[in-house]
Amino acid sequence: MGFRNWRSNTPGWGTDGMWVRLDERAVSPVVGVMLMLVITVMIAAIVSAAAGGLSEKEKKAPGAILEVSIYAAKEYNGFTMPSMTVRHVSGDALQTKDLQITTYYRTPSEQIVKGSLSGQAAVTGNDICTSAFKADKYCGVLFISDEEYEEKDMIRDSDSGYKNWFGNPSATFHPGDVLATPAQLCRASGPTNNPSMEYLFPGVNFPADFPAGSVVTVRIFHTPSGQIIYDKDVLVT
Repeated sequence: MGFRNWRSNTPGWGTDGMWVRLDERAVSPVVGVMLMLVITVMIAAIVSAAAGGLSEKEKKAPGAILEVSIYAAKEYNGFTMPSMTVRHVSGDALQTKDLQITTYYRTPSEQIVKGSLSGQAAVTGNDICTSAFKADKYCGVLFISDEEYEEKDMIRDSDSGYKNWFGNPSATFHPGDVLATPAQLCRASGPTNNPSMEYLFPGVNFPADFPAGSVVTVRIFHTPSGQIIYDKDVLVT
């Protein structure tokens, strides 16, 4: 029969009544510690991978300073027309296909009007517009240009789109560029309206329901990131 050795660094009787050598008694704690370390490393790796995946999916909104102007009756070479422009003052270039423009307007009769432009959309002229912009011709609701852009660069024979129309994959909005409506194409001897303003402000009776001094809330969203890059109340001049 053996004897119990109470010294921690020598063999002795175990708690189960069996004689245990020192190295056998040390195996269980060491294995436990190693398993805990492995599990900790695995959990850390999983959390890191998940966080990395989230950061890759999360898109950052571009930084840009924009200036929106809205006119009740802007003068164009001897005639006036309601119109709207968006000027890119500075910052990142913007892909217009990634933008959505919304307008909120309260008419003098207290009617709430909401308009939205997302993706490429076209409007047609009419028989009293310029000779180039008739009812069978198309122009983008907004297009990248200066306000005196040549007609040939705005008007198309179909609504399939063009490289400078808002929403076109090729239409990149750079600092110094202007998004404009085809107001200058609507000049005529008699009264006529800007079809793009009718698109952006559906149901508004121009010019009676759109006087100078009115206020329009304009928001521009960057759809991939879900962020608003412009949100202001714009005074109609």
